[in-house]
Amino acid sequence: CVLAMVSGIVFGLVSSLMRLGPIRILGWLATAYTEFFRTTPLLVQLLWMYYGLPIIFHITPSSFIAGYVGLTLNLGAFLGEVFRSGIMSVGKGQSEAGLALGMTRSQAMRRVVLPQAVRRVIPAAANYWVGLFKDSSLLAVIGVHELMYVTQDFANVTYRPVEFYTAAAIVYFIATFPQAMGVNRLFERFRVHQ
Repeated sequence: CVLAMVSGIVFGLVSSLMRLGPIRILGWLATAYTEFFRTTPLLVQLLWMYYGLPIIFHITPSSFIAGYVGLTLNLGAFLGEVFRSGIMSVGKGQSEAGLALGMTRSQAMRRVVLPQAVRRVIPAAANYWVGLFKDSSLLAVIGVHELMYVTQDFANVTYRPVEFYTAAAIVYFIATFPQAMGVNRLFERFRVHQ
């Protein structure tokens, strides 16, 4: 999850900058990427990464790599929209002020607009972290040895699915609830300061 979140942030930021940038072809490519991964189910994306790549391109990723790439691309598409809306929420006068001070367009974006946008998108990005943590359970379908995969193994061996799936739900709740509370605090903190 940590690797996918870091990579997803990079993909999201790059795709949002491509969509907002002056080069139209890059904007179209970023839009196609974003819309494809936002409008298709994550489960389908993971299955395609794991089973489709070997058939079509003769690339055989491990289940971990397929899961990591699938989570990264999916999360990056959603975060790209979060970053794009954060950048667009910064008033145009801010970048114009940077340009008036002699900054280039990229310097104004890096030094003036992005710091303000990042502050605005932190709560939403943190919310996607909680979703990513829960979505990682889908990796069991392609054989990644995570909590749901192990739960399925024990449930199949012992013929006690109710007990094991209930235990998995409790473990997910115990792991996710503090994260959700942290996200709520971020929302409150940034709402008060703005």
